[in-house]
Amino acid sequence: MIFDWFKRKQEDESKSVSLPSPLNLRLGSAVELDLLPFQMIREQLGFTLPEGIQTIEAAGFIDLGAGASLCRFYTSDDGFIQISTSGGYETQNIDDIKFFVFAQTHNIASESGASLWVSDSGLIGDKRFELNETDYRRVWDEAVSGRIEPVNFAETVHSRDESVTAYDVDHLAMLYQRQISGSERYEYLLASLEFSGEDEATAVVSLGFDLDLSAMTIT
Repeated sequence: MIFDWFKRKQEDESKSVSLPSPLNLRLGSAVELDLLPFQMIREQLGFTLPEGIQTIEAAGFIDLGAGASLCRFYTSDDGFIQISTSGGYETQNIDDIKFFVFAQTHNIASESGASLWVSDSGLIGDKRFELNETDYRRVWDEAVSGRIEPVNFAETVHSRDESVTAYDVDHLAMLYQRQISGSERYEYLLASLEFSGEDEATAVVSLGFDLDLSAMTIT
């Protein structure tokens, strides 16, 4: 049973714990994004570009094994900066930076509801993913024909609000993409079934884009 796989794993940690801070991103920091290159294609995007200064309200950390990790910095405007690193958190260890905004969320309260997203015929892991009549193709294991198993990873989330204890979220996820017409840029779709409690699950669909290091001013 899908819900039996995941249990709440809240941590009783001191807020003084040292958290990874690639590019000096951290709880409470402010990030100004230079998105001028996207203005010409904004009408073709499936989401609204973020505006103004983004404040980091929460940070999530994912150990992918073999020295690889994902760091997610969640903003007050329903988005997050995702930084992929390998071998450390210094700038030279950064492999990829993306900015995602939350496009859809679906609360899941039953096994049948979860199966719509993760099963032999589920949405997450299929070769294609359609959102608002737009087709995205799978990035991970793209050469494999047909459906593959979603990628499972655990994220530990820390809030800027010191009254909120750090907690774990288990993900079953898959990354998709489409090339923007007339552009060399891609729009990404991240689909994930997220478990933050024994009987609590949320299907989350996020849309995003590659973010250049030079496009961020962090204070």
